[in-house]
Amino acid sequence: MVNTKFRSAKIGKLKIVWSRKLPAAPSSVTVIKDSAHRYFLSFVVEIQPEILAQTDNSVGIDLGISTFATFSDGTKVNAPKPLKKRIKKLRKVKFVII
Repeated sequence: MVNTKFRSAKIGKLKIVWSRKLPAAPSSVTVIKDSAHRYFLSFVVEIQPEILAQTDNSVGIDLGISTFATFSDGTKVNAPKPLKKRIKKLRKVKFVII
């Protein structure tokens, strides 16, 4: 992207750090300010949807805790190790209501 600054009448100039290239020219923009006083710009662009090839295959997915995901065809995906550690820690946590 060539432009690295955005100018708004109410805010003034903002430096832009692009997360990705826009697929088309923006038609509008939404400015959001978070609690850390950072601004985020959300652009609306109009694109042509990509038509995918027709297929008769479909798969259902069941998300769980011991098995991260189970597909309707029987395939099982185990949870990543960091997630397992967090679940163990959550089991040990005692909640105190004040």
